[in-house]
Amino acid sequence: MGTANLLTRYGRAMIASAVAKGFDLEELCSGEVLDAAVHCPDGASISPVVFGHLNAAIKSALNDDFCGFTEHPCKAGSFVLIIRTMLRSQSLGDALRHAFSIYDYITDDLRFELTEEDDVATISLTLSRPDLDSFHYLHEWWLRLWPRTASWLIGEEIPILAVDFPYEPTDPIDEYSEAFLGPCQFGQGKTCVRFPSKFLSRRVVRSIGDFDKRDLTGPLDLSPPPSARQSWKILIKLKMRENLTRTERMLSIEELAHEFHMSSKTLRRRLDAEGIGFRQLKEEIRREMVLKWLAERDIPIGEISLRAGFAERNGLVRAVRSWVGFSPKEYRDLMIGNWSGPPPGPRNFPSRNAH
Repeated sequence: MGTANLLTRYGRAMIASAVAKGFDLEELCSGEVLDAAVHCPDGASISPVVFGHLNAAIKSALNDDFCGFTEHPCKAGSFVLIIRTMLRSQSLGDALRHAFSIYDYITDDLRFELTEEDDVATISLTLSRPDLDSFHYLHEWWLRLWPRTASWLIGEEIPILAVDFPYEPTDPIDEYSEAFLGPCQFGQGKTCVRFPSKFLSRRVVRSIGDFDKRDLTGPLDLSPPPSARQSWKILIKLKMRENLTRTERMLSIEELAHEFHMSSKTLRRRLDAEGIGFRQLKEEIRREMVLKWLAERDIPIGEISLRAGFAERNGLVRAVRSWVGFSPKEYRDLMIGNWSGPPPGPRNFPSRNAH
């Protein structure tokens, strides 16, 4: 799976923003790498490398970390300074609260909030003018960036329980799931990402020296943070995706436990500690893979039903409708550009319980 559509949409969003602000792109994006973005034909993908250079160049030119998608600019480099202050915190929870309090002080255009309820922590984003973020750049950039930064700070990958967006998807849902490392829900009441609250007490293990060697403001790296211990959820998903693609069969908990040289009881306990059960994880993987296959026009829907382990095609229909509010054929038409119905709205992506 890939995330080419998301990166390309973010890149085109920044280009559109610079043009709207009156910048000459030929002058702004000089050099072979950035020329590739400016002259990228419609329908062509913007690569991660090109996107990284584009991201840095446009933020610098606009002198705006928010890329022109808010009413007022936020001076370029503000995020870097805030991360450096977070490194002085003892715990991840303190670091996030400190960062969000700084943003409360320097801008009224967006607000981050950290809340805890039961065993779940939630980072929420509120924009004062969401209409200015028509590409959904800020909604998605920050919900990807904060968990990635948090994982880097504690040296441990944080499992994502759910990511909520208040709008309908504009790209294949499997890309969102891969980009945000967890199930994404649309048509929700707010923009937020949820993860087990126990990670808030984790100690910040990074230093200023570590930070100086990294560029967290560059390309949107959608892979797990380097040198972070991967969560059991991610490790199991990788194994199960690989096996499902290769054999069209879901691995059992016993087979997975054998792969990881432990008992199934131990593996279940480790998943429970991350706030997710094995059955829930299996359904999450099946959902991601089915929606990925439906976005590929050459795979017959009947074959997708068999690959995903549904006993009958009606089972696939019911599952897809519960996930996205469409039949498999309707979802495929929407993803490949053959949709002839009314524009999908929030009611097409009903609210679902994340945990």
